[in-house]
Amino acid sequence: MSKLSTSKILCKCRFCHSDNLEVALDLGMMPLAGGFLKPENISNEYFFPLQLQFCKNCFLVQVSCVPDPKILFNENYFFHSSSTSSLIEHFTKYANDIYNKFLTNIKSPKILEIGCNDGVLLKPFSELGCTVIGVDPSSSVTKKIKINNSIIVNDFFTEVVGKKLYLEFGKVDVVTANFSFAHIDDMHDVMRGIIKVLNKDGIFVFELYYLKTIIEEMNYDMVYHEHMSYYSLLTLKIFLSEYGIEIFDIDYFPRIRSGALRIYSKFKTNKQFQPTEFFLNLYNSELELGLDSLNPFINYSSKINKTKRDLMELLFKLKSEGKKIVGYGASGRSTVIMNFCGINNNHIECVVDDAIEKQGYLTPGNHLDILTWDKMMERGKPDFIILFAWSFIDEVLIKRNDFRLAGGKFILPLPEVHIL
Repeated sequence: MSKLSTSKILCKCRFCHSDNLEVALDLGMMPLAGGFLKPENISNEYFFPLQLQFCKNCFLVQVSCVPDPKILFNENYFFHSSSTSSLIEHFTKYANDIYNKFLTNIKSPKILEIGCNDGVLLKPFSELGCTVIGVDPSSSVTKKIKINNSIIVNDFFTEVVGKKLYLEFGKVDVVTANFSFAHIDDMHDVMRGIIKVLNKDGIFVFELYYLKTIIEEMNYDMVYHEHMSYYSLLTLKIFLSEYGIEIFDIDYFPRIRSGALRIYSKFKTNKQFQPTEFFLNLYNSELELGLDSLNPFINYSSKINKTKRDLMELLFKLKSEGKKIVGYGASGRSTVIMNFCGINNNHIECVVDDAIEKQGYLTPGNHLDILTWDKMMERGKPDFIILFAWSFIDEVLIKRNDFRLAGGKFILPLPEVHIL
């Protein structure tokens, strides 16, 4: 059922407040990507329109319908960064990189992470001798944090929270936010909190899903209500400047979450760091692609619909041949693919996910059983598996090599539909 009373529809850009908005993409009505539910709760499921808007003034791309954050990030929020080995490795190296670049000459450095999840980044920082402060609204993930010398705040990060942390613990040397910037509606409130708590010579480092990659690599499965904003460097330069902050460097990680951008920024008054050539080149490439216009989105919708047709035609063919098919990876991305394409129990029998927290739950929208690998195999070995977790393909192929050796095959739904 649609429950628009628990959401708001944006008529203005959340960055510059312009009403000069255009529809960039429309995926129709969609359940909450992370809205896994028990069978007895099906009648209370939430559906909202999923549409992207493009701001012609500051070039921000945003989801037009914003559900109540208490619905999005509640005790049943299931994403745990530490459940993915590639993310553990990424964040461990992340902490070491930041420490070696910016903190070696600081006695007792302090780190604040906005959206700390289960502490996957705070842990290696703590092991390096830093005092770590984590803020996250989801109690289901913060309760798993067991880190020495840590301060954990179960709340949304705001100006009020930033001021309170400053008054209690003093200024911090690094503020970091990793993928959480996509989840925040009022970014102005967040930035006011950041500039209150960050040392004048401190560094603000954040990672996010990159709009350029989402467009170029057909990652429409990254579009869901939880991801409220999609950033380009063009947009970020305009927005950060309002708060006296400027970007000076970037890193790009193509194998992390289908392409992650790490952005290094500082107060403009800090002259220690100058813009790097890599940052300037990527910034200019966005202009060449036309991310300051609606043009890149014109063909995007038709390309997405082609992948939908290709996938459903393949599933129809395989089912007509009597093949047994299951899905792999019960995530927000699988929710979007399945509901946009119309995949249900006529096409696949269940979705495999080894996260203990998801066992006994159903997938949003189409209500398929979420099973462990062993439970799925008890129902009979499948012939094909749709790899919804396609961005973790290397990790999955190693983990499930026995399935392939026994003749099983994986179907990749994106960027192009094909059998691996």
